This record gives sequence, structure tokens and C-alpha cells, in this order.
Amino acid sequence: MTARRGFLKGATAGLLAMALGLRDGFAQVAGNTYKFIMGSGPGAETVINGKKCLYFGGTGYFGFQTHPEVIKAAQKALAEYGLHSATSRNIFGNNPLYLSLEKKAAEFFGTEDAICLASGYLINIAGLQALVQLNRFEAIFMDETAHYSIADFIYAVRKPVFSYRHGDPEDLSRQLKANLKAGQRPLVATDGIFPTFGKVAPIPEYLKAIEPYDGSLWLDDCHAIGVLGANGRGTYEYYGLESSRLFYGGTLSKAVGGHGGIIPGARAFIDPIRAGHVVNGANASPSAAAAAALTGLQLMMTHPELRQTLWRNARLLKKGLRDLGFDQDDSPVPIAAWELKSAEDMDRVQEELMKRGISIQRTRYVGAGKNGALRAVVFATHTPEQISRLLGELKTLV
Repeated sequence: MTARRGFLKGATAGLLAMALGLRDGFAQVAGNTYKFIMGSGPGAETVINGKKCLYFGGTGYFGFQTHPEVIKAAQKALAEYGLHSATSRNIFGNNPLYLSLEKKAAEFFGTEDAICLASGYLINIAGLQALVQLNRFEAIFMDETAHYSIADFIYAVRKPVFSYRHGDPEDLSRQLKANLKAGQRPLVATDGIFPTFGKVAPIPEYLKAIEPYDGSLWLDDCHAIGVLGANGRGTYEYYGLESSRLFYGGTLSKAVGGHGGIIPGARAFIDPIRAGHVVNGANASPSAAAAAALTGLQLMMTHPELRQTLWRNARLLKKGLRDLGFDQDDSPVPIAAWELKSAEDMDRVQEELMKRGISIQRTRYVGAGKNGALRAVVFATHTPEQISRLLGELKTLV
């Protein structure tokens, strides 16, 4: 036993040393080169490749990932419950944290119930499987730039799938008319906020398009939860919508500051998810992540001024980009992306900004187009001066 303990101690020390060595530079892991290594928690200032920089590259919208209360709650949960339950929640894997998180989420969203999942990536398959079980639709209509997690899972429900032009209610109407057979009901699947350019889907127009067919709408609201709406409930609240045709889910890892997926809704919708494959077939998120998310939700509910600050910063960034000649809307979405004339120009700008201590994304993410885009995301924790510095440095480079 002593020898084994010594082995474990040595192995742990070796792993920690490797992690400390990798965090400050480029890493070669399993044959893949990772260009950027984060050496601290994400925030307005973050260590990237061993250098502290202004960070506009992620989605920690309120800085909860490093908030003292969130960290304290996660540490307490880790000590009390261990890393995780090592079994699914429908066996022995439940604990009071998951139950409290779901109760708080239902309160936050103003719904009858909510279910938390191991990953935000899983909300789409869990939601779609439940809607199949509830016999809500016969065919699916998907935005052509829908997130990978919609596109990856949508064919698994074994229903006909058609696409419509990105964010285009008129083309959706054409596709419904052309492809639905008599008596068939559609399900429209879309992001609420599209992740690359931060555009908000025209949900009211989609509802009008599907109403004659008794259709339903499924929304991946990962970027909108906490961000849009007076209470941070997401895209539906942003538009002031309530409808029995609307179903949605999101992530606890962005604005909320925890980890995992969350689906709120009526109990009749949540029950088949709770009994379904996604919950039965996987462990829940680590207990510490559930405690972090529970604390993050409470912070959002008690500090609505954080959302006002986030919206102010979003508008500051977008106005500054418009002044530089880049097309930007004036929505409160804290995501802004723009293109330059060539991929080489965009590579150059990102690299030069990094040299000057400012991190933005050079992305080829879903919806970015052939050459990709430059993308900046603001947090509530950024100051106006930090945003002005980003804009000032950009002005000298573009």
C-alpha cells in the first residue's frame, strides 16, 4: 500500500508539473497542436500563453467562472460529495445539489419544472427525443447554419429533415409549403443567438409560419440564457413570447458560470427527458459544477444590474466597430464579429493584437463563412476603458 501511495503521489506530481509546463505556451497533445493555452480562469483579464491580456475571446458573460461565491460553493460541494456520483441519476446518482439546481432553474425561468444534463451539447438530443415521445411533429426544418449540436443529433430522431436559409422566415414558409405532406406537423430547430455573429433568430416570424400547420419550435438558447430578456430568461423573453409551441434548452457553462445543460418547461415535457436515454445513459455533471451553477443562478436573480452593464458594454463595442466601418446591429447581444478582405488580414490582426496584450478570436466556427471572421465578446466585468483600448488598437490595424 505504501508503494502504491508513493506511485500515486509521484504520478500526481508529474501530471501537475506537466500541466504547469503546458499552460504557459503551445501544447502538443496526441498529435494536435493547441495554439492558445489559458493559464487562469476566464475574465476581463486572463492569462493566455503565460501572458496576462485583455480577454475578449470567450463567453463567461458575468465573470462567474471566477466569482468568489461561485468558487466557494464549488469547493464546498467537492469536499462534501466528491467529484461526481459515478452512476446515472436514475440509479443512485442523485444528490441534493441537482435537485436544488433544478428547483432554482424552474424558479429562474418561471416554469413548472427543469432538468439538468451532463452537457449543454446534449440539450438538443434530449429535447428532440422528448418531443418525439410526445408526438409533437412529423418533419424537422433546420436553419442551415444551426449549431453543430443541432445538426449532429437531428437525424437521430428518424424524421425527415429539411433546411431553410439562415434566419429567413420567408424561406422557411416556402420550405414548409413545399415539403410538408397533408396533415404533417413541422418542428423548426434553430439557435436563439447564433454564436459567431451574435444574430438573434426571428422567432416571432417563425411562430407565425408554423401556426397554420400546428407546428412546434425548438430553440438552442445557450448564448441567450442569462443575457437576453428582462430577467435573463433568453430569446423568448427578449421577444415577449409565451406559447405552448415553444420549447428550449441551454447551457450552464456560459452566463451561469457552472457546467452542463439545462432544459426548463412544463412537467409533461420534462418527465420524458428525466426518464430518457440522455439522463439514464450518463453521469450528471460534477457536483462542484452543479453547486457553481446553483450559485450563479442566484447571483443573476439578485443582481439584475449585471445584465444592464453587459448590455451597455455590448453597445459600446458595437458602436465602436460601426465607427470603424464594420456592420453591426445595436442589439444587447455581447457578441460582435466582422470580416476583413482576406483570411491573411484577419490572421495578422489577431496576431498583432496578441502581441499588444489583447485577445480576440480568429474563428472559423459554424456560420463564419469560407474565410472565417474576427470575433470579440464582452463581459459585464469589462470596463469602458478596456473596450476603448481594444477599439483603439483595432483602428491602427484595419
